[in-house]
Amino acid sequence: MSSKHWNYKQDLVHAHLKGLCHANPDLLFIESERVVINRHSKQDKVMVLSGGGSGHEPLHAGFVGEGCLDVGVAGFVFASPSTKQIYSGLKAKPSKKGTVIVVKNYTGDILHFGLAAERAKAEGYPVELLIVGDDVSVGKTKNGMVGRRGLAGTALVHKITGAKAAKDSNKASLAEVYKVGENVVANLVTIGASLDHCTIPGNRHHEEEESEDEDEQKHLLKEDEIEVGMGIHNESGIKRVSPIPTIDTLVSDLLKYLLDKNDKERNYVDFDSSDEVVLLINNLGGTSNLELFAIQDTVVDLLASDYKIKPVRVYTGSYTTSLDGPGFSITLLNATKAGGKEILDLLDYPTAVPGWNSAYKSSEWDDKPSSYIIEAPATSDDSATSKVKFPQGTVKAVLESGCKKLLTKEPKITLYDTVAGDGDCGETLANGAHAILDLLASSNLEVSDGVKSLTQITDVVETAMGGTSGGLYSIFISALAKSLKEKELKDGGYEVTPPILATALKDALDSLYKYTRARVGDRTLIDALAPFVETFASTKGDLNKANKAAHEGAESTRKLKAKFGRASYVSEEEFKPFEAEGGLPDPGAIGLAALVDGFAEAYSKIASNL
Repeated sequence: MSSKHWNYKQDLVHAHLKGLCHANPDLLFIESERVVINRHSKQDKVMVLSGGGSGHEPLHAGFVGEGCLDVGVAGFVFASPSTKQIYSGLKAKPSKKGTVIVVKNYTGDILHFGLAAERAKAEGYPVELLIVGDDVSVGKTKNGMVGRRGLAGTALVHKITGAKAAKDSNKASLAEVYKVGENVVANLVTIGASLDHCTIPGNRHHEEEESEDEDEQKHLLKEDEIEVGMGIHNESGIKRVSPIPTIDTLVSDLLKYLLDKNDKERNYVDFDSSDEVVLLINNLGGTSNLELFAIQDTVVDLLASDYKIKPVRVYTGSYTTSLDGPGFSITLLNATKAGGKEILDLLDYPTAVPGWNSAYKSSEWDDKPSSYIIEAPATSDDSATSKVKFPQGTVKAVLESGCKKLLTKEPKITLYDTVAGDGDCGETLANGAHAILDLLASSNLEVSDGVKSLTQITDVVETAMGGTSGGLYSIFISALAKSLKEKELKDGGYEVTPPILATALKDALDSLYKYTRARVGDRTLIDALAPFVETFASTKGDLNKANKAAHEGAESTRKLKAKFGRASYVSEEEFKPFEAEGGLPDPGAIGLAALVDGFAEAYSKIASNL
């Protein structure tokens, strides 16, 4: 986990809040107190105020706006805002009906927000303090008088209480808004897991961390270790696990802490399969969206298979982060026990705040199909069939030989691409080779009909390889099939001979040139492919000479400067370790040359037996 952060001349929290206001026309900023308010909030509704230490964005200020919070108060990184700041937020948006203050259950927050609430009450202003504690990693024995820590479930409390106050602005009382929030908190559970601790940007104001486990924070996780139940300020969790489990295993373990009715220590909320359940998957800051939605899918699957629970609302994203924490948390809300349909309606109530990423109406959720999986459109492969015949026994032998030869070169290709590219060229080519070999082994590849065979190979290569290489190979092979088919439409059925194949290969290369600007000398696979095609044509189908030309072309890339891809940005210093073997070649060209070499070996054996 990198501990590097950008350097800031100005105060980071202050700059963040200003940036948030630049991007949100609903906000006003009390600069001296680091308070953000919704400029549209009217005094005839209950106000909802929240806040806490910074570093949990978009929580607090990111939830301020129409249909959600009215006021957000920001402390320094992982430090509670002062009573003065909080009181300033209360005074900035007074209401005839009072204010609900939402606060996460941390000692510093409770003290400062509680003191501000008492000060307001002493002046005759009605205030209710709603404390959120949803962390099941803090068991009933351990929490004692402190209670559970507040985690990502706070975002749901913000959304629901804010919507209650906004939706029922003419009739919702302070007690009613508070009661809705209280019911949500009582039916809310969260558990998190992290690969490592978060790192705190250089900030002279973060000494007052909310964490009450500072000694534990100093013990960093090992490379192959994760922590289950880590808090959002690096607090210790339930346990550390090594080696890092698969997501399926980890999620299964996490769900037990949330749902196991036999775990009397952490069974805070009962969930039944008949209950309407809300699921929130929260990014702790350093998990990619690619992974986060994959994690969510795993959670949904295991909820259904292990607990017969199908969430009626699913939210995925960054709601309550821990700076750059490389982890995630799972939150479940029993909407049925918290208030039933009203809770879902409040979640669906429209808001444009940046912290809430779902804008679907209740009717759209109700209309959601029971299964989102559909079949691919039916396609006819009649156009792929032809009376173009490959010589009997040739296709299977040539393909097997070429793919196997390519696989022997994969480690070297991967090594080359680690320096000159993204490191995946060898794996990509190997995926294509394995897919073709599997198709041959299952006898599912057409080996007689030339057009159908090449069309099948195109589909397999495109699916298995992907990326640039997969696209280039697929276009070339598809164009090869097209050329053979066009000759059949013009002249009738025929058997593919070397001269016919030579013409089709040239057509295919010309087609490929329409989709890539790479040419010979640009240090790409074209440096091997073009010499192969041109030599095969000029020698009237001499595969051995064409093979030699492909190899010479691939080797020539050792002396060429790349003009395409990542290799064009690599410094010459990184090429020096390969000087002993003549320089660093283009991995794609080497891979193509290996494939052609395998083709030539097999064809030579077939020809010698004729």
